[in-house]
Amino acid sequence: MSKSASICAPSESLPADNHAYHRVRFTYDPRRAVLWRIIAGYVQKFIDPSRGLLELGAGYGELSRFIYAKKKWALDLNEELVEHWAPDVEPLIQSALDPLPLPDACAGSVFASNFFEHFTVTEGEEILSEARRVLEPGGRLVVVQPNYRLEPRRYFDDYTHKAIYTDSSFADFLEAQGWRVVHREGRFLPFTIKSRLPVWGPLISTYLSLPFRPLAGQFLLVAERPKS
Repeated sequence: MSKSASICAPSESLPADNHAYHRVRFTYDPRRAVLWRIIAGYVQKFIDPSRGLLELGAGYGELSRFIYAKKKWALDLNEELVEHWAPDVEPLIQSALDPLPLPDACAGSVFASNFFEHFTVTEGEEILSEARRVLEPGGRLVVVQPNYRLEPRRYFDDYTHKAIYTDSSFADFLEAQGWRVVHREGRFLPFTIKSRLPVWGPLISTYLSLPFRPLAGQFLLVAERPKS
């Protein structure tokens, strides 16, 4: 379960040609579907299936394909990725720094994987503000991020990374913006999944059931938009 690029790196804030980024750094790998089916099952308990879900930096759309939600929106800057997305997903092809074409309080959940490190802290604040706007009061933000505390040597192997986060610093970052952190796993997944070894579903499920996960390099964090 290793990968030289992040498990679901976005095409969002890329310096030049984001299509080239996908050819060089984040090529399509059908094995990720095995991984994401299990990840979706794991995080489903934080995502209300009777409410809408917005995925930021959707990449090849694996999470949206396997998660249950009443309505699904997927945002990415690369229009070529839409061909990989499930038919029940509404594409939003735009920058995450632009206003979302969604009404206030229309979603129950916002999901982002390997996303916020591609933006400056100031840009992250802007994105979080818009995410908070489209979330219902009590709606949840579910984030998977590379954890600098666990993988400092490989964190900047991706040349598009702009911000450094650990599970502690990202929790503080969210709380400073008015979110309420309700769940945190500092050791969630390995840093990468690319290798010549097969990606085996039962092994991934067993890994996520462990109380201590060796080789972990990413964290999981869930925060709520306050109801008041």
